[in-house]
Amino acid sequence: MTRIRHNKRNRYCCLCIIFYFIIGCSFFITKSNLNDSLQSKCLPKNPDNEIVDRQDEWEYQNSITGQWYHWRTVYKRQNNPTEWRVNWLNVAPKSYLGVIVYLAPYGEFKSLQTSLAQLSHLLSNNPRPIAIFHEGDLSDNNIQQSLAQTLGNHTPLTFERIKFSNSPIQPGRAHRRWSPKYFHMCRFFTLMLPSHPLLTLFTFYWRLDTHSYILGQKPIKDPFDIMKKRNIQYAFTMANIDDELHTHGLWSFFHEFLKEYCLKPSINFRETQTSWFNSYSFAIIYTNFAIANVSLFRDHSLIQAWLHKVDHNGGIYRYRWGDAPIHTLILTQLISRNQLVRLRYFGYMHRNEYVCANGIKGYLCKAQTKPLFTDPKTTYHYQPDGCNPSSGNPLCHYYPEIIL
Repeated sequence: MTRIRHNKRNRYCCLCIIFYFIIGCSFFITKSNLNDSLQSKCLPKNPDNEIVDRQDEWEYQNSITGQWYHWRTVYKRQNNPTEWRVNWLNVAPKSYLGVIVYLAPYGEFKSLQTSLAQLSHLLSNNPRPIAIFHEGDLSDNNIQQSLAQTLGNHTPLTFERIKFSNSPIQPGRAHRRWSPKYFHMCRFFTLMLPSHPLLTLFTFYWRLDTHSYILGQKPIKDPFDIMKKRNIQYAFTMANIDDELHTHGLWSFFHEFLKEYCLKPSINFRETQTSWFNSYSFAIIYTNFAIANVSLFRDHSLIQAWLHKVDHNGGIYRYRWGDAPIHTLILTQLISRNQLVRLRYFGYMHRNEYVCANGIKGYLCKAQTKPLFTDPKTTYHYQPDGCNPSSGNPLCHYYPEIIL
């Protein structure tokens, strides 16, 4: 009798398992069919129709003619575009493959000078043109000649004056401790820079901050050549985790953008930007060092649509959305894994964080960075693999690394 009851109980359990398995499969199939149905009904916007070529209140000045122009935030290619005339100090560029760009105030003159000296040394085998954007406080001839001498006679240098409007889209700011110029800087590198006519002359641009220092003892291989030969669209050196306070609403806003254009989160996006329970990982490319194909942010219609959506929203001024999270979200979504790389064959330092070239450790690393530790009150943080945090940043080592 006991054996019969036991067998009945086993059959009952098996029937329950089969029943729940059938229910589960039915649910999965129904959900899949529903998703397919929703996707088939999704009518994506045409980004080319959504983007409006408008005149912005910001202005830029030609360094030769002195004429001021209103910025156009969407660059439309013309059949016979007028070439931007540039006043080059030292020497004219031999190549227009790439340009190094800074946005610099006079108050950061010393750090800018140090950054240029490091570049001059490490790119001495192939000097690249450098453009310094400023608001007029670097217009003095003595200042410009001093920086030109820092670079040496073989490096082309130009100064591009710009004018930020006092009344861009500025809803009530949540972070009052940041000056308005900081928010202008974020907008400049997020959207405006690739639309400046100077950049139409070049294939790539390399963005650096005044506190960006390239590290190494010997001249390095030219990164523009590497990017051209390997068909790379974007390169960076360090990855970080952004402060949740500075990305308020950005995650949901980006997903609104994906829905508008019927886009699924890409594999790269899911691996680097998505954390537990589909939450935001806050992982960002450290964009104070970034090398990009100019057309990436100027001509790619979906990227342009995203950047204009951000700009129209005003989140840069309201919540202090930086160019780092704004660019990281769209790059991880749209750019293939082999076209977005980390450059690890030289070291890099930004303010108080630094990483040495791959394989350079201990005493050699300290020897390269020690001359840059100029502030005794600052604590300098060594990031062994260029990632903060090293073990918990999903961007760390995800993309191909160029070591050479």
